[in-house]
Amino acid sequence: MAKNNCLILHRKSANRPEVKEAVRAVRAKGIKLRVRIPWNKKDKPRVVREALAAGAVRVIAGGGDGTLNAVADALVGDGSKTPKAAMGILPLGTANDFAHGCKLPVEDLAACLEIACTRDPRPIDVGRMNGESFINVASGGFGAEITATTPVEMKKRLGGAAYTIMGLIKAFDLKPYEGTFEAPGESPVRGSMLFMAVGNNRLAGGGFDVAPEATLDDGLLDVAMIRHREGSAMGKLAQELKNPTDPANEIVLYRQLPAFTIEADEAFHMNLDGEPNLAHRFEFSMLTRHLEVVY
Repeated sequence: MAKNNCLILHRKSANRPEVKEAVRAVRAKGIKLRVRIPWNKKDKPRVVREALAAGAVRVIAGGGDGTLNAVADALVGDGSKTPKAAMGILPLGTANDFAHGCKLPVEDLAACLEIACTRDPRPIDVGRMNGESFINVASGGFGAEITATTPVEMKKRLGGAAYTIMGLIKAFDLKPYEGTFEAPGESPVRGSMLFMAVGNNRLAGGGFDVAPEATLDDGLLDVAMIRHREGSAMGKLAQELKNPTDPANEIVLYRQLPAFTIEADEAFHMNLDGEPNLAHRFEFSMLTRHLEVVY
């Protein structure tokens, strides 16, 4: 059992009754747990550093996938050193894709918190994109653009169907991104892209299996890409999405790689564990089995 557990709790979740009850339940079992509440997103790295300086050997991220990303990124730093503490998970977001992908009992917060405090950690891979870390999924293309630029009220009116790939294609008139895909030891591939997901884990977007072959400790990033083809029928796309790893697919591309680069003719949006980024070039790499996570 960890001697020093520190829960980094998203500020908006701090007063939720079920969160307070989970903390009480864990402490009632004799598990020592400190709770820290960062003031905002930018304050999270400082709070993580202070927890480590105070001797924390297990830092628990209490929040959604964005909070998990912030805590993981603070623990990993520039990736040159092994993190000093393991990371636990208290899933408090709307989707909790990473926690679901890890098969945690997301609906039972007390059980999740006890697991985070007591279960042995396991080393997982950490994805890197342009010097930033991610542990779940980076998604790019027009889906990420809509997430970053569409007003909240419009998203509500569109409903959940708009967040499926098919729904997005039908609902928005967006031009594909032209660019180049480069992998070490391979010839660059030039083409048009509508959507892509880079998975360290499997799930994104509220439970969509965007990287079905991804595992957390194989040293590979799973790249799922929907390419633009003039005149391609929606039916063909729907058929290929049923078996995205089929090498015979013409629209859906699925690769497993330790590193690669995407360079677009125009800047495009990429969500990193749900956090938006905008750039022309995205360099992806992997830190193999670099961060210990409890799940």
